[in-house]
Amino acid sequence: MTAEGVADALLTWLSSHCNRWAGEYVSLKEFAGDDETLIQRAEDAAWLLQERGHVWVLESYVCSVAITDGGLHEADRILAERGNHGARFSFVLDQLIARAFASPDGAVRLQMFVATTIYLGEHLDVAVVLRAARSLCDYGLAVATPTEGHPATLTLTSRGEHCAMSGQKVNKYVSDQIPAAAGPVFTQNVYGGTAAQGVNVTQNVGVQADQLADLVQQLRGFAVTLPPADQEDFLVDVEVLEDAEQVPQARLSAGQRIMLALNAAPGAQAIAELVGQIMGALGG
Repeated sequence: MTAEGVADALLTWLSSHCNRWAGEYVSLKEFAGDDETLIQRAEDAAWLLQERGHVWVLESYVCSVAITDGGLHEADRILAERGNHGARFSFVLDQLIARAFASPDGAVRLQMFVATTIYLGEHLDVAVVLRAARSLCDYGLAVATPTEGHPATLTLTSRGEHCAMSGQKVNKYVSDQIPAAAGPVFTQNVYGGTAAQGVNVTQNVGVQADQLADLVQQLRGFAVTLPPADQEDFLVDVEVLEDAEQVPQARLSAGQRIMLALNAAPGAQAIAELVGQIMGALGG
């Protein structure tokens, strides 16, 4: 773990360990234990945090640190950002592309990626990495080589190489390659005037922001009825569906998985119909 990754972990740990009291000095040994390597990285992280005004460092054989009021606010921000599943997913997409592009063979080993990649001081869940790898394959940016039925290596395609060289985030790059999706088409009959027999009129109607916000609230309420092991993946899909900056393909895929969960649950048909309407708007 780099000093940057340790800094986020140390700051959130301090906030919790000190019960959100600023100014209380704590030995880094309490954070790192007897791991000399981690103690050294924690000291490097502490000096980095002091430069940012997030802690005070007291030098000794093993440094002690005290979190500042600014550090408490930053710890709160990190914790809130960790809960943003859409941001975490986008981070993994971008890191997979960057890591593969930096390797001599244009490939990234997923097991090593999981072991060495840190998001705001936390290790990534394997499930999130596998889903991101699958999305990159769906976008045509990479191909996966499986081992025992699971993707083990992700190799960039020529399109993936262009994405990496563009300097854009994956969602932005893919979005730029896809024409904007039209809204759903509704047909209505108009009578009177010159339309004595009635004529068909079509119009495109996009997704209303308040409709989407209401649906997202209902989906998050539904999530608590799912088994704990399924809740996080479901909430990730909800955030992807909600995020207008996600590419249409990603939002449609998330919507399809949400529909599967809803269709398997009794009494969720009304919510499923709303999801179907949103997906229709995204797909045109």
